[in-house]
Amino acid sequence: MNCPSCERLLYSRIQQKCGYCGAVLPPEVRLPEHEIDEIRQEQKEMAERRAADREKEEEEREEQRKRAQVNVSVPPTFML
Repeated sequence: MNCPSCERLLYSRIQQKCGYCGAVLPPEVRLPEHEIDEIRQEQKEMAERRAADREKEEEEREEQRKRAQVNVSVPPTFML
């Protein structure tokens, strides 16, 4: 879909203004509010999942680091 003012391709139908010319986009060009709300909710959920995944990965790295330190600190003569 293109901006009715400058005819350039709209990179987001969520925004109220054209990203190129700054013209206010008419309601028929923009996404309906309920769709915008759904998209924003999905974005929020994705950000929360990414944050949880990063936290889990960090915990796993820390656990591996602790295990590596334990293995290094045991003298080889005591290992069977």
